[in-house]
Amino acid sequence: MSTVTKHKDGAVATQSWTSSALAEVKKRQGSLGSFSALIAEAESVFSKVLFPTPRMEAWKYTNTEAIARGSYAPVSSESGEVSGEALKPFLIDGLSAHTLVFVDGVYAAAHSSKGDLVGARVVRLSDGVVEGIGSLAPHQEDAFAALSTALLTDGVAIVVAKSAVVETPIHIVHVATAKSTGRVVAPRLFVQAAENSQVTIIESHVTTGGEQYLSLPVAEVVAADNAIVDYYKYQREAVSANHVSNTIVSQGRSGKVSTHIFSFGGALVRNNVTANLKGSSATAVLNGLSVLSGTQHVDNATEIHHIEPSIESREHFKGIYADASRGVFSGTITVDQIAQKTNAFQSNQALLLSPNASIETRPQLKIWADDVKCTHGATVGQLDQEALFYLRSRGIGREDARNFLIHAFASEVLSTVKVPALKEYVEAAITEKLGR
Repeated sequence: MSTVTKHKDGAVATQSWTSSALAEVKKRQGSLGSFSALIAEAESVFSKVLFPTPRMEAWKYTNTEAIARGSYAPVSSESGEVSGEALKPFLIDGLSAHTLVFVDGVYAAAHSSKGDLVGARVVRLSDGVVEGIGSLAPHQEDAFAALSTALLTDGVAIVVAKSAVVETPIHIVHVATAKSTGRVVAPRLFVQAAENSQVTIIESHVTTGGEQYLSLPVAEVVAADNAIVDYYKYQREAVSANHVSNTIVSQGRSGKVSTHIFSFGGALVRNNVTANLKGSSATAVLNGLSVLSGTQHVDNATEIHHIEPSIESREHFKGIYADASRGVFSGTITVDQIAQKTNAFQSNQALLLSPNASIETRPQLKIWADDVKCTHGATVGQLDQEALFYLRSRGIGREDARNFLIHAFASEVLSTVKVPALKEYVEAAITEKLGR
């Protein structure tokens, strides 16, 4: 267990598991020599910002003290075993993709595809220097992103060539087995899409039996001028696991980056998503869907920053909450004074399937320009009883009618998924999750 000290600003310092975990993981960071300065910087950042608590405004509705008080050891250099049959459900039926599989944080070559990708290089960070990528920032203000970087042992860099159109999606699968119980894993993804390039990336975080582990994934997407990037993050980890992720997007002129966050698993989940729109005439799409049951808690915290003029952003997060689950949405759109002709839309909608379920929602606009079109809003409700009655009067059973309305609620987010196999996979996951 950790010794916990609370600071006046609400931050939490631990004197046990993080220090021992950082000391232990240093023994395995020899192959990351080119990232040694970054790792040291991240460790320094973490020692200053520490774990947040609800006393900090950005974490008002999510208490991470259980993580701070926990006891997590780094994953070992040898992963647990997973059979091809056990892995098969996570590879998304019907999806033709270049696949990389990590089991308990360790690359599993036997389960990964070995085919060449035309127009892109996929490189593991543990292989050493990766030419063509920028700096991997530890995200100066976030404790979990800094800790994840300090615990770095491996990761994936995807470098897309100029004007290349990568036809095959790249699927990165992180699997936790029973061996991950009581451990912390720090998945890392870096994507750099050059000018006029196009790529689709799917990142899955799933489990075959791990319990009470901590997952700290960080994904960074840098899209140059006119680049098109579709990024999907699907998370369905153990219901007793904790998951705190950071997704950081930077995009240039006239490009389009679409980010989709699907949250189905975990006891406590926090998704931090930051989009920095640095080029005029760019388009950003940021969508999310959470489907929760039991006492699950998912917090989606998003920031979209309009830095240049004539940029469009569309953000739509939805949540379906059963039993005593709880959702949190905090979305901020900031429009700089120079960012005239901005067109920004933000929406958060929640469907409560139980009187014990709840949602805290805070959509926000910070506008310093005067020639803009910006809207935001939030709605919270239950299943439409009149619609349910109508469907049942047409001979549809109660459960089928209920599922029909739930899928209709989710359809607005799912309609933006451009990979048919993934869309069907998520739809099936909704039915299975609520069926239980």
